[in-house]
Amino acid sequence: FEAEYKLYELEELLPPSFMRISKSTIVNMDYIYSITRNLTASSVIEFNGSKKTVLVSRGYYKALTERLNTRKGIGEVK
Repeated sequence: FEAEYKLYELEELLPPSFMRISKSTIVNMDYIYSITRNLTASSVIEFNGSKKTVLVSRGYYKALTERLNTRKGIGEVK
């Protein structure tokens, strides 16, 4: 989607279920189905009910998994 806002502005406007996962991507964590971790490059996120995939940068991976674990009340994702 295209928006008239900068990503940091959208981060502030969107509900807490949205999170930035790379320099150019924000996702709705409610729809994340799986994260396939890649230690040497970006990890791949798949979504419920969609064939769409996006990449999560290494710098955002830890923060994303921590927020997902906190939201779902589960142990650490590896």
